[in-house]
Amino acid sequence: MDPVTALWESVRRTLTKSTSMSFEAAEILSRSPNAGTPSASLEWRKLTTALLVFGGYYLGAKMGFALTFEPHPVSVLWPPNSILVAALLLTPPRTWWLVLFAAFPAHLAAQLQSQVPLTMILCWFVSNCCEALIGAGLARYLIGGQLRFNSFRSVSIFCVTVVFIGPFLSSFLDAAFVRWNHWGQGGYWELFRIRFASNVLAALTVTPTIVTWATTGIAWLRKTQPWYHLEASVLFLGLLCVSFIVLYKSGSQADSALLFLPLLFVLWAAFRFGSFGASTAISIITFVAIWSAARGHGPFSAGSAEQSALEIQIFLIVLSVPLLFLAGVIEERGTTETELRESEERFRILADAAPVMMWMSSPDKLCTFLNKAWLDFTGRTKQQELGDGWSEGVHRDDVEKSLKTYVMAFDARESFVMQYRLLHHDGEYRWITDNGLPRYDAQGNFLGYIGACVDITDLLKKDEALHEFEERAALAASGRKAAEEETRFQRSRIDLLGRVSLLGEMTASLAHELNQPLSAIITNANAGMLFIDKGKDDRGTLREILVDMAEDGRRAQDIIRAVRNTIKKGSAIRGRINLNDVVTGVAHMIQPNAPAHGCEVQTSLANGLPLIEGDPVQIQQVLINLVGNAIDAMRETPVSNRKVEVVTERNGDSDIRVSVRDYGVGIPVEVQERLFEQFFTTKEEGLGMGLAIVKSIIEAHGGKIAAENVAGGGARFYFTLPATNVAMKE
Repeated sequence: MDPVTALWESVRRTLTKSTSMSFEAAEILSRSPNAGTPSASLEWRKLTTALLVFGGYYLGAKMGFALTFEPHPVSVLWPPNSILVAALLLTPPRTWWLVLFAAFPAHLAAQLQSQVPLTMILCWFVSNCCEALIGAGLARYLIGGQLRFNSFRSVSIFCVTVVFIGPFLSSFLDAAFVRWNHWGQGGYWELFRIRFASNVLAALTVTPTIVTWATTGIAWLRKTQPWYHLEASVLFLGLLCVSFIVLYKSGSQADSALLFLPLLFVLWAAFRFGSFGASTAISIITFVAIWSAARGHGPFSAGSAEQSALEIQIFLIVLSVPLLFLAGVIEERGTTETELRESEERFRILADAAPVMMWMSSPDKLCTFLNKAWLDFTGRTKQQELGDGWSEGVHRDDVEKSLKTYVMAFDARESFVMQYRLLHHDGEYRWITDNGLPRYDAQGNFLGYIGACVDITDLLKKDEALHEFEERAALAASGRKAAEEETRFQRSRIDLLGRVSLLGEMTASLAHELNQPLSAIITNANAGMLFIDKGKDDRGTLREILVDMAEDGRRAQDIIRAVRNTIKKGSAIRGRINLNDVVTGVAHMIQPNAPAHGCEVQTSLANGLPLIEGDPVQIQQVLINLVGNAIDAMRETPVSNRKVEVVTERNGDSDIRVSVRDYGVGIPVEVQERLFEQFFTTKEEGLGMGLAIVKSIIEAHGGKIAAENVAGGGARFYFTLPATNVAMKE
């Protein structure tokens, strides 16, 4: 019986035996009263792992003996070690003892059937385990987890640890064992060379095939469409046919260029199916080459057995290493490009969901991006607006001034704010306020500008209406009662005006705050592509880059959501409010502006305050107005004494008190009674509506507001609001 026939018979018997044992184990576990519990599932996985290791190791040993070239007791390809390494790479280190324990009886059975002495059997098992533990241990340590052939770095670590270091170190021990037991022929260094080459070839062909199919291949079969299965079938069937023709049918005198024909199919497998396709193709070529040489056929059958074995090993090693690297790089680049495309798509979705019009330009001053809000406003396509097409919609009286402002700011790399009329899709020109900021990458290179635009036409109309109302109110001062009726009518309009005014103040900072996360996203994406283009394989760094991009995207989304909620039209929506959270939010909003006035905002928040019922946006308006007035009141105060204190506390059992104190000049006695009257103001530029609106909001919430001078200088404005019966969680 020839070696191949003997090998096939051994495979058949082992598969039959292993399948029988698996069904018996499954039947025993199914009858167990603990079947289905986590512990039973764990035991089933352990038993399955042990059976797979036993069967795989046994088959690998039988295959290794069948591919042995006498008189040396070393196979051209020795799969058991590589199967053992693959099992260790696929299982957590805490179960490695089980893998080694399951491999020993398979090793013992296979070696005894081949008439190997017991001492040689034990020695070979020790050297096999050493190779597997060294290679798998170093690979796991350097990678920091399970090995996957999906990056240049992982393939490099695999080749250094599993392919080279493990076989190299264990080959010293293995050759010594052979010489010590007087098993076979050849000198120590000759045995070392044969053993080393055999295990290197097995590590390059067997281990990647097992690992990639276990981690990727099986899942790919389940998830991909049928035409991918058809393509894979055609690919591997064609590779098998071409390999058979080149490595079996062609003789030793055939043109050596024919050896490159299977390479086309391996490249096809690498580009289309990644590392598991490339490793499978390499395994097919390996099996056909060794099988053909063992039967005396093919280009490697002309010399002696030793020479043929060495030629096959060199050919397959030289073929396998670059192809594994190529497959890893292809898979890594594909994964990175997919993640970058998904990240870019998330950014575009985020920008399109923004309630303001956004744009970006490149260093050549031409527009490169416009979000959905802009296109919906103009009613034009993106192709029409990109470049300098956006300027076609600007009113002809505003074009020259707008372009001059844009170009001057662009050349000086300065932020700008400009207003112009832009043609709406309904044919009406509407006033737009446009805020732009320069963009830079992490290295400080100028990337262009990013900007945000807001339609302020309605705001201007409401401002004009407010001025008209003030004039009517002044003329109707003698008819106070009628004016008060008109004032109540205007309060609803003033409330909406306050919201839009707040948006106007926030517009300039919106572009700045969005610029940081958007610039970070672009910078990280460029850094990731630079890593890939330079061939760097630091997967941890790439993951950190992608995590930073996701965090920056979420931060930009939070900014836009806050603006959308602020300008949403309709009546106030009331709910239960945590006043401490409102105070903290206002302090966070005011804090960046306070240093410009030489002022510091301090908060003192009581713990365990109950919630109140109200509109958080309106309460926020109250606090912003009071804190802003407090800062204005300290213009004449020395800078070292300028601070605003915001305090929350209980006011009895049913009310909560919020106070805002400044260290200014205080409130003159003659104006204390008129502080909250409409159109009364102590500021030259004031309208006299701020505190009146504050009072109306507090009273609408069932509360009261008052003001007083404080001993030591300054004034304190405070208001109380009724609490609900729900306490705030600390």
